[in-house]
Parts: sequence; structure tokens; C-alpha cells
Amino acid sequence: MTVGSSVPDAAMPRLRLQATRERLLDLLGRYGRQIGLPIVVALLIGFFAATSDVFFTIDNFRNVGIAAAALAAVAFGQTFTIMTGGMDLSVGATVALVSVVGAFAMRDYGIAAGVLASLGCGLAVGLINGLVITRLKVFPFIATLATMSIASGLGLQLAGGVPVAGLPEEFGDLAYELIAGIPVPVLIALLVLVIAWLVLDYTRLGRRIYAIGGNEQAARLSGIDVDVVKLAAYSASGLCAGVGSIILTARIASGQPALGASLPLESVAAVVLGGVSLFGGRGSVLGVALGVVFVSILANGLNLLNVSSYAQMMVIGAALILAVALDQKLITRRAGH
Repeated sequence: MTVGSSVPDAAMPRLRLQATRERLLDLLGRYGRQIGLPIVVALLIGFFAATSDVFFTIDNFRNVGIAAAALAAVAFGQTFTIMTGGMDLSVGATVALVSVVGAFAMRDYGIAAGVLASLGCGLAVGLINGLVITRLKVFPFIATLATMSIASGLGLQLAGGVPVAGLPEEFGDLAYELIAGIPVPVLIALLVLVIAWLVLDYTRLGRRIYAIGGNEQAARLSGIDVDVVKLAAYSASGLCAGVGSIILTARIASGQPALGASLPLESVAAVVLGGVSLFGGRGSVLGVALGVVFVSILANGLNLLNVSSYAQMMVIGAALILAVALDQKLITRRAGH
């Protein structure tokens, strides 16, 4: 035994190993989300590059970007609602309804009118969600589930269950136009990302969204108008769904009343995988962008490997379960400390 020490020399290596393990677990608890997903994305890219000759090409990455742009816009809007501790399940139906409304306006009055009608329709659905949640005090899950049904039925009713054709050719070409080698839909998604990041990280509204998600009762007692903030969050989600719908509608050059069926699952998965807590108040929209990259690369790689879309939904669902389980474990560990 060393003089002045009550710990036997033989026990010192074990104690050092235990202390190192505790430090690693603490670092994992603090920064696991920030380092874990980039590593997984890098491993995915390496795996698909090794198994497909097509994957690691510029044309394929452009295709991934075009396919990811609509999901990105929707997921950035979904981030606002999940940050408050809620969720917007109506985003898929909103995309479909916006596609129909925008297609009718665009066919009859031109591209500018169609884009404005699309954004207005998305914003209107978001406002309705917010009002139902804040004024009628309906839980977000039930409120947006009901709105999903209403928006889906309205879109099918307006379109008569068939696609709305006759859109201007210039609008359809927009989905594949390049600016400085970057597809226009990707640039639109990046613009939405920058705006969402600035709002959440540098404005009073963003700080209040974080506060409500962290502790709604404490936020209310501190003088924050919780209802107004939630109304703004769901309006942002609807508006971003409108942007996503414009991108998708341009890709298929028609208004589709059944568009975006998988977006509720994919957007929530991208947000949670990107590090935003499903319980609100924690996360970053920049992490959500990485979550979108993960979901999009996974889908693209599985497509190249001829894996069915049904199996892909199973994989994304499993990834969502794993992400929520890890989030709960991290919360429990922090509470334990």
C-alpha cells in the first residue's frame, strides 16, 4: 500500500478503469447524439458505395438531394411542433391537399398564383391545427390526426380522386434545374433550413419554443403566452409542408390527392434521429438536417439494392423506435445524476 493512501495498490488499475468508463459514459450521454449519427451516416455511405457501383456518383447524389428536399422542408417544420412537446401528424395530408389546391390555381392562373395558393393552403392547415390545440384544448396527437383525415378527404374530394393535370411545363422543369450544379429543390430546402435555424436559435420566438418544450408550466408562469407560441409553431409546420408539397408537385408535374403518405413517419423519424427530443425542449434544426440525410441515404441505398419500399418503412420504423429508446435512456441517466 502506498504511504498516505487508503486504497491498496492492486486496486488502483481497477479504479482507474472504472473512472475512465464513467467519463466515457458521461461524454456519450452529453455528446452521443452529436457524434453518433454522423458516424452512422458515414458507415452507410461506405456500405452502399461498396455494394453498388451507382451509389457514389454525382448523378446519384443529385437524385438523393432532389428526393430529400421535400422531406427536409417538412421535417424542419415538424421540428417546431416537436420542440414544443407536440407533434404534427397531418403533414402528409397537408402536402396532398396543397398539391391539389396549388395545381388548380397554377393551371388556371399561372405559376406565381399556384405557389402563393400552395403556401397559403399549408399555412391555413397549420393555423387550424394550432387553434384546435390552443383554443379547443385538444391534445396535439388527436388534433393533427383528425386534421389529417379532414385534409386528406378534402384533397380527394376537390380532385375527384384523380391527379390534376395541365400544369405549366416550366414548373415541372423547375424540379430538375441546376444552379451552380445544385438542384433547385435542394437550394429551396437549404433556404428553409437557414430560416428555421435563425428563428429557433436567434429569435425570441425560438427561445420561447425551447422554454415551452422544456417546462410548459414554468414557461407559462414566467409570462410566456404559450398559446400564441404553439399557434406559431403549428403554423410554421403547415407552411413548411406547403413548401415540401411545391417541391413534390414540381417533380411529378401534377396535383396528386394521395401525395406524401409516408411523410408523417419519415419527418418524425428525421427529427428524432437528428437529436430533437420527442418530449420537447432539446435539439437543433441542424441535427434534423443530418437526420434527413440519414433517412434519404438509407432509402436511396436500399432502392439500389432492390429492397422493397415496404421493407424500407419497416427499417425506418425500427430506427425511430431505437432513437426514442436511446433518448429515454439518456433522460433517465441525466435524472439519475
